[in-house]
Amino acid sequence: MIALIAAMDLHRLIGAGNRLPWHLPADWAHFQAVTDGKPFIMGRKSYQAVDALISSYRNIILTSKAELPTEAHTALAGSLEEALAMLADEPEVFILGGASVFEQALPMADYLYLTIVHGFFEGDAYFPKVDWTEWTLVRSRRHYADAENSHTMALNEYQRRKR
Repeated sequence: MIALIAAMDLHRLIGAGNRLPWHLPADWAHFQAVTDGKPFIMGRKSYQAVDALISSYRNIILTSKAELPTEAHTALAGSLEEALAMLADEPEVFILGGASVFEQALPMADYLYLTIVHGFFEGDAYFPKVDWTEWTLVRSRRHYADAENSHTMALNEYQRRKR
């Protein structure tokens, strides 16, 4: 199963200057619970971001730079198809972005984990437009703004309808 996981604002914004434009511990806890022990695929810029999310299990970084320094449990791939082939033995693979990787992976995805942050932020990276007629909302949980989380958010899970 290929799953995309992202947090976005109400205009699909996912990043600002290669960083998340918010600090939401509840979303971070949700991310950790959903992805624990699962392999990640991400683009080079996402991997090099200050707030990069690295799996302690397996990471595949999409890059054309053969000499990119990597962490333990991390390998490089020249394309999304190559990365998916490297993880073909895995029952579930998480795509972490960035924007161009999400654009490539969306047509292949079986599942979407999307946190919708109830706000509007400034930034430069957006999640691709989704044809919602292809997806079914299977779970949604709302987390209201509180002392630690500046914005209300919806933690949504979608499954692709049968093709």
